[in-house]
Amino acid sequence: MAGARPAAPERRRFTLSDRQVGILFMLPFIVTAALFMVWPVVEAVRMAFYAYNPLRPDDIYWVGLENFERIFDDPLFWDSFRQALIWTGWSILFQTVLGVALALLLNLTLPGMAIYRGLLLFPYIVPTVVIALNWRWIFNSEIGIVNHALLSMGLISENIAWLSTPDMAMLSAILLNVWKYTPFVVICVLARLQTIPTELYDAAKVDGAGAWRRFMDITLPMLKEVLVVVIVFRTIWTFNKFEEIYLLTRGGPGTSTFNLAVYAFEEGMANLRLGVAAATGVVMIGLLLVGTILYVRVSGFGREEKTA
Repeated sequence: MAGARPAAPERRRFTLSDRQVGILFMLPFIVTAALFMVWPVVEAVRMAFYAYNPLRPDDIYWVGLENFERIFDDPLFWDSFRQALIWTGWSILFQTVLGVALALLLNLTLPGMAIYRGLLLFPYIVPTVVIALNWRWIFNSEIGIVNHALLSMGLISENIAWLSTPDMAMLSAILLNVWKYTPFVVICVLARLQTIPTELYDAAKVDGAGAWRRFMDITLPMLKEVLVVVIVFRTIWTFNKFEEIYLLTRGGPGTSTFNLAVYAFEEGMANLRLGVAAATGVVMIGLLLVGTILYVRVSGFGREEKTA
């Protein structure tokens, strides 16, 4: 037909598969993780075999295993390792027991429970530096509210030097860690509790099982997998923790609250031995990796899925 316009060429539409879209959305996280997580680990492993003083940037040379020999010959390293085990072990124990207990309470259908669940998040969202500074006042031996309350109740006859006595300073740091991070355990456990079928409890009640028996036979087995994950993550995070101890006690009195993170910081920042600090970090990574593998194997996590 005269004067008819030619048909426009069909444009090719650019589409992505679901897999490509998923990779695209994950790309920012992958880049961020590589930049702020993977690269520092690789750099720490490399630096562990060098001697480096930041005041002399050009004076860096290969020392092999000398940094590891230095830390293994240092009594303070082994004291810090022992104290790190104490700090981590008691923190995880208290967090797990208290977290499960609070989750069981918050799982009850009572009026206003949503408000209590919201308030539970308060310690977890408050910055650590704010908590530590407040706890320094709370545990002050002269004007702290803890000593005042204990004296008023007649539980002690004189003020306790919480942050000036080695055992009390470690206990104070553990209590701070427990107070701040127990909500994380509660959230994870509570989410799992709400997925347990109520029919299981009803059947157990019909069979005459009491509250303790229902907990041991139904609740605890159902919580096993989430508890393994929570304990592994909390162990890794607590073992590596630096800010709670350093802000509260500065590692003191003396070196009584040093853990390996504080030891590495003092070696790197105070003593300017960055190679020794990096070697300490590599040892921490190795310990956590071995401990995690052993714990997962002993707990049998994932064994049921493999045999299914």
